Amino acid sequence: MRFPISQKYVLQVFSHFLGLSLFVFASIFVMVNFVQIVVQGALGGFSFYFLFKSILYLLPNIISMSLPISFLLAVLLSLGQMSQEGEIIALRAGGFSFTGILAAMFWASVLACIFLLAANNWFGPVALKRSGDYTMTMINRVTKVELKPRTFQKISDWVIYSDEVDSLVNGLKGVKLIRRVNMKNEPVFVTKINAGEGTYSVLRERGIAIELRGGQFSQTDYKDADKVLYGDFSSYKTLIPFFSESTDSRKLYAREISTAGLMRRIADGTADADTAWKYRIEIASRFAMALTPLVFFLIGAPLGVVLEKKGRSAGFTLSLLIIFLYYGFSITSMVLARKYEALFPWAMFVPAAAGAALGLWMWKKRLFAR
Repeated sequence: MRFPISQKYVLQVFSHFLGLSLFVFASIFVMVNFVQIVVQGALGGFSFYFLFKSILYLLPNIISMSLPISFLLAVLLSLGQMSQEGEIIALRAGGFSFTGILAAMFWASVLACIFLLAANNWFGPVALKRSGDYTMTMINRVTKVELKPRTFQKISDWVIYSDEVDSLVNGLKGVKLIRRVNMKNEPVFVTKINAGEGTYSVLRERGIAIELRGGQFSQTDYKDADKVLYGDFSSYKTLIPFFSESTDSRKLYAREISTAGLMRRIADGTADADTAWKYRIEIASRFAMALTPLVFFLIGAPLGVVLEKKGRSAGFTLSLLIIFLYYGFSITSMVLARKYEALFPWAMFVPAAAGAALGLWMWKKRLFAR
């Protein structure tokens, strides 16, 4: 598709503000997630490699969250600047219609919608799962441990307690080790180890090697109350790994599963009724939110061309107001659709339909009437 020089100029101005807005909002989201991940992993001594991977795989979702907001802000700021400098009037005097001037922005909004469809339904959830996996790996692959007396400390699947800890000789007294193994969020068996004394050593990137003396071992099977293992020992050695064995089988959130994956889980009956209903809501919301750039273009374009005297500050304030109202309306519609099955899925598309209708009305009133 070949654009006239007027549309190329408009697209150039718009792209400048879009890139700047996208960078600012994406940076804010990156910093928020960076702090959250660091706080999760800092106590255990996180790995910068896993931290980098976690942030890297968050980028598709961060960009998809930032794109609609950045798009609206770019529309208002670019058109506001052109209106303030008289360029809109000059283009109109040159015989260009508002439709012709804004055509490039329209096609940009369509491309943004297509990108969000792919991001929301396919590679966004896949990348979010990878990010979550790296975060959990970082948290569980502890590289720095300082055992404290009379404190229950959780490391991977184990809980360690000791009445006394001598960090000079790595000695322990009054030691208790507890391990609970779950399957499908239900306990399967619990292992308990008690000992009067022992020693420990930290094996880098592997775990804590513990040697106990004079204690008892017991294992309880939750599925069979009659099956109990118990015994005394004079010496016992074990390795408590930094990496949790249950990390690979962690429960996934709906946002971490692609739309095709959610539909498979609904179809094969893997999910219960309540979970399947949440999956349907998630699928519908992904399609509804993908329409946001087009809606924001329809609303923002007629507002942007009338900001001659108001400038950029008015455009920024107006964009925040529109974003607040639109996303508030969207969240309300999602809650109603989740609560009342008769409203699903139509209620979730009402904000997009209402926003598009409002935008077309403003086009007719403010642009076509000129």
